[in-house]
Amino acid sequence: MTTSAQSPREDFDAQVIVVGAGPAGAATAHHLATAGVDVLLLEKGTFPRDKICGDGLTPRAVRQLLAMGFDLDQPGWQKNKGLRIVGAGHRIELPWPELSDFPSFGMARARMELDEMLARHAQKSGARLQEQISVTGPVIDDRSGRVVGVTARRTDERGRKVGDELTYRAPLVVACDGVSARIATALGLTRREDRPMAVACRAYYNTPMHDDPWMESWLELWDGKPGRATSFPATAGSSPWATAPPTSGWASSTRAPSSSRWTTRSR
Repeated sequence: MTTSAQSPREDFDAQVIVVGAGPAGAATAHHLATAGVDVLLLEKGTFPRDKICGDGLTPRAVRQLLAMGFDLDQPGWQKNKGLRIVGAGHRIELPWPELSDFPSFGMARARMELDEMLARHAQKSGARLQEQISVTGPVIDDRSGRVVGVTARRTDERGRKVGDELTYRAPLVVACDGVSARIATALGLTRREDRPMAVACRAYYNTPMHDDPWMESWLELWDGKPGRATSFPATAGSSPWATAPPTSGWASSTRAPSSSRWTTRSR
């Protein structure tokens, strides 16, 4: 954590710094940029880059994509009409509700594609995207105690930090830095220990179920371990399968070959 005297406005690098160019950061940067705000969007990776989990998009997420101006009828987007739940010997199909404020369909898109599309969209809207910039902590004004910027280092093609420490300043910093939460932890904010932590594993399978109109969630794993498995039918004949045990100790128990019982079954 770095402290700094209050910088005059002309010393700021942007009006807002957004840390992390994942879906949350890219959407935030897009909306700020379209409102005329000078936004600096910092991303530690290089696009395209992958992220485990999140290929399935509920109507709440679809609503945000539509608000950002995405044409979801273009190739690559696959719609679904609801969630099929399997567990305790039951199979229930729950259509997405018909609501005036939300679309009545979900979507699926690989995170390798989705994240870059969102980041480039924010960039086209006017946000200044800088890739391979790993934020290391906040800059704190020593008089007001406010966050007035971030420290960072560049990363190489393997994600390793290189070069000298950099400082970016702005009167407002938005931390969208994901599970690492470097900004929050540096400010003394930690996760609630009384809540479970989940670890996700994901694989893509070629399957005749790629055009299934339902997302599917299995609430029981076959080997007795706690957790769930979810399928998001996607385009090009493949479907991502995400397994999310509630504790990291069981991550290896969700073995990919066993998923064939879902991907090959008849509809």
